[in-house]
Amino acid sequence: MPRVISYTPSWLSRPSPGFRLFTSAQGKSLSGKVNGKDLRRSTNGSSSKEEYVGPSRLIARRGTEIFVVVDNTIRWSDLCMLKEVWEECEQEGNRYRSPRKLEQDQQQDSEEGSKEDCYKVLTVPVHEKIRQLIPSPNGELLAILTSHTIHIAILPDSSHLTQPDSGPVRLKTHTLGPTTHVLSQSPIVTALWHPLGVGGDCIVTVTAEAVVRVWELDRGNRWSFDSPNLAFDLKKVAYGKCSEDDFSPIDLKVNRGFSLDGLGMEVASACFGGTGSEDESGWSSMTLWIAMKEGDVYALCPLLPSKWQPPSTLVPRLTTTVAAKAAIQEEELGSLEERRQSDEQYQWLAAIDKQDPISLLGKFGTSTGVSIYDRPSSPGPIPKLQGPFRILPDEEDQDLELASIHVIASKLDMEGLMDDEDDEYASFEEDDRDGLSASVICLMTTNGRLHICLDLDGVEAQWLPSKKLELKYKPEEEPQPELVLLEALDTLRPEDTSKSEWPTFTPDVGSRYSFFTTYSKGVFFFLLSPWIKNLEKELQNSSNVGTQFRLDILTKGSGTLRERILEIEQSDEGSEEAVSACIVLQDSDLGYFLLTASGEQSQAVDLDAPDDSLLPEISGTTDLDLEPDFKLLTMGPARTAYQPPESLWAESALPTFLDQNASGRHKKTFKEEIRLSSLTLGLMTEAHRILSEETYQLGIAAADLFRRCERLVDEFRDQIRRVRDTALRIDQMNDEDADDYEEKDTARGSAKIEERLEQAKARQENIIARHEALRKKLTSACRRDLSEKEKAFISEVDTLGKVLLEADDKEEKDNGGRKQEPWRRYAEARKLADELISHAKNIADDGQSTNDTNSTFKIPPDIRKVKVAQVMTLLDRESALVNAAHERLERLSLASVI
Repeated sequence: MPRVISYTPSWLSRPSPGFRLFTSAQGKSLSGKVNGKDLRRSTNGSSSKEEYVGPSRLIARRGTEIFVVVDNTIRWSDLCMLKEVWEECEQEGNRYRSPRKLEQDQQQDSEEGSKEDCYKVLTVPVHEKIRQLIPSPNGELLAILTSHTIHIAILPDSSHLTQPDSGPVRLKTHTLGPTTHVLSQSPIVTALWHPLGVGGDCIVTVTAEAVVRVWELDRGNRWSFDSPNLAFDLKKVAYGKCSEDDFSPIDLKVNRGFSLDGLGMEVASACFGGTGSEDESGWSSMTLWIAMKEGDVYALCPLLPSKWQPPSTLVPRLTTTVAAKAAIQEEELGSLEERRQSDEQYQWLAAIDKQDPISLLGKFGTSTGVSIYDRPSSPGPIPKLQGPFRILPDEEDQDLELASIHVIASKLDMEGLMDDEDDEYASFEEDDRDGLSASVICLMTTNGRLHICLDLDGVEAQWLPSKKLELKYKPEEEPQPELVLLEALDTLRPEDTSKSEWPTFTPDVGSRYSFFTTYSKGVFFFLLSPWIKNLEKELQNSSNVGTQFRLDILTKGSGTLRERILEIEQSDEGSEEAVSACIVLQDSDLGYFLLTASGEQSQAVDLDAPDDSLLPEISGTTDLDLEPDFKLLTMGPARTAYQPPESLWAESALPTFLDQNASGRHKKTFKEEIRLSSLTLGLMTEAHRILSEETYQLGIAAADLFRRCERLVDEFRDQIRRVRDTALRIDQMNDEDADDYEEKDTARGSAKIEERLEQAKARQENIIARHEALRKKLTSACRRDLSEKEKAFISEVDTLGKVLLEADDKEEKDNGGRKQEPWRRYAEARKLADELISHAKNIADDGQSTNDTNSTFKIPPDIRKVKVAQVMTLLDRESALVNAAHERLERLSLASVI
């Protein structure tokens, strides 16, 4: 969760140049009049009978450059430049001057073309009230939306806008659909730049009557702004039978009557399912999600212009996915409708593979080559309308009054692609593979309730059958697609909602699984990351064992994190000021910065983005897992700096009133004594009304300032108390001022630390003793059976022991009951062996002498050699036995010593 460092900085507060960027150039009085005209009416001079209910996006950005709508004019400025100019002003000592003096000096400098005038007025021929500013992805075009019209402005380069010329800059503007988007037609809900458009020049418009138009803009061809390349009515597509039907919207000249087909098809919002990045699933960036005001959600896939620019991995991964699906359909013999859809997808991708794309190097702001494909003509350019998706269970009888929709694309399935093409996709980092393998659909209602849903089945390309296939494939009742509802979070109290409430989404710059929502009361932040990883592990797990148990743990764990980042206080309770959808940017000079505007006052928040790698895993923890005794020094909450209300510095309307309502003849009487007349009474009555309203506004501002001062004093006292408590804790740790404590017996300072250390050591020794006892108990209780080899070895040892013990008993009896030592036994055995060897040699010598003396008896040499060999063999055997006995005696002697 991002931590709020500070609120609206000084370089966006009065009297800085950044403050004048959002304020009106006309003189607004305390009574709510500008040059004598009532501001409660519309800016065009006519009272607005029908109040506008829809999204308000009056701030757009291009990097650190911002475009702001003030007084129905567009102003340009650079946030970094505003910050640098204010810092230079502070260094020059401007902060020591009074605000009114500083404002007068800055106004004088701006008239002379000083550098402190840090915004420029962009002139566009737009006469209706501007409602939305939507810049193109490459920052070269700006879509300007009113309630019924659209203008496309070509933005100049930032180097041209930073020129010292202080005059207004007239933008080259084209009216989009001068005969299509007019006041007599349906209001415009939104305009979306197609993520796969060539060079970012393709825009999709959606009207309230569910008419979708695709415009492929060419700056050199003015006719490309007059008529769309593709237009169709969703109500006709929903009830269409085949792809050859007429889905074109109703012409302006045709009288429109009531039709039941239009019920429940009033569009509230629309968005694309992806941004066209490399790490998204194939169908996401060409899927248009549409939310209806009555609570239905539909999807169109694929919605492409005639020429489109896919990422480098989109076509290969779609080919792999569709080919695998077609093989599965042939093996499993699915339904006829599924086989038809699979065949059409395969045919559509085969037509793309056969194309020779146009390769452009270094175009459209990219360093690598760009491949441009043509949209296949078959099965058709208009896809099938999928939906309505079932969101709530059938048991709940509740209607969703939807206002906005935000879709987070599912991640790319890298495992299926890496099997065949490892080298091509090996450059993807591990961070690109993190995410959810299902799309997340966030729906916001008008009462401030956020519904987070999952599309587990996935939206793929579907078309209506042709007339030939319609006769071949009989229409079957398709099951209603479903979105799994995960959470429903409330952000507004019932008393805070209003009829004109229209929440809007703003994606976060750090992660696609976090976003901001803007209301008339403030800005909320939502973070989905705590449950994304655990849910992905569960979706990838093919085993069904323990699924219910894991799902229970997942539902009881940490859900979506939400936090109110900014709270906006409306100045007037009678009329709420329009709050623009916030913009979020991250820059080295500005940091993690959020900006919005309420009326003519900017609201900003400086955030501290946490490092996810340093944060602990909070997905599996609960409140019970945290140690209750672990206390930190709590820091005070960041508070909004005081912004003086407009009533304290706005000019009075009384001088203007007297100049406009008093004639020249009566102006002379102002310097004379007051004469009672009907004209004087009327002037005094009207002046009293103006003064009473102004003094009332001044009294409210003074009362608010008094309450803030009292609260500031209370906060100072609370901070002093917390500082005193912190100092006491530090003194207790350092054993300082120990004599001032009343309790003399308790340990303080280092003694207390040593006592705690001793307690920890004793507790550790106790734990070790318990562990040792448990280990012994487990060792005795968990003895395993002996193997066959171990049993054989034990029996052999027992047998050898019995033999040795019997021999020892015999020797003990022979020696008179005394047991002879092993080394003595070895010496005797060695002596006996030597005696036997010497005795054998003597016998051999005696035999040879006898043979010499007794020549009558002769032994054949062969027999003598055999006998000698036998004797030597016996001697070798005896020596081996003696050596073995020696070794055994040594082992026995060592065993007896041990």
